[in-house]
Amino acid sequence: MSPQPPLTRSEVRGLLAHYRLAGGDQVPDGMVTAWLRDLRGYSAGECHAALSSLPPNRVTRTTAVEITRLVDHARSHPATTGTPSSARPPAPRDQAAEQAAGAAAGARGIRDVYEAMGWTWNPEHVLARSVRCPFCRALAGQVCGPLTRNRNGKRELRDPITRMHPSRLEAARAKQKQAAEDHTTRGPAASAAVPQGAHA
Repeated sequence: MSPQPPLTRSEVRGLLAHYRLAGGDQVPDGMVTAWLRDLRGYSAGECHAALSSLPPNRVTRTTAVEITRLVDHARSHPATTGTPSSARPPAPRDQAAEQAAGAAAGARGIRDVYEAMGWTWNPEHVLARSVRCPFCRALAGQVCGPLTRNRNGKRELRDPITRMHPSRLEAARAKQKQAAEDHTTRGPAASAAVPQGAHA
């Protein structure tokens, strides 16, 4: 880290005026000289940082000695105070991945409870819950409602084993089949067959 330039007389005057340390708008020359002598070896940035770390009601009553103590503390503890150059922004959260991980953890927990209780686990029920129901509009992850006739007059009874409408299970199977086809067609062999940017 390169050393910062020491305070100049005009910077001390600006510091005293900015934080109203002189008690008024005019800063006396004697006060500027005294503060410049006490703050010798410190930079304007360090002094501003020290003054801005104080509570607002203490800033106007602070002394040059108190500022030097705060700057010395910041210099001796750089890891705890941090510097703008060392600050690293937090990594962005991947909410979709977090939700998928939460849903997978929930499914594992339910599966473990079923095994511990000796209940039977129906994989078709899990498959059907992975999509939204086209009949009753139940969201993915929710059980279908007891609706037997929708607004279009279409009638559909829930399967007593899966507790889902048959059209929902069909939609889930179609989605699973489409995902399998996409996986096989987008493999490394398919992408190598047609080079990118090739012209006839």
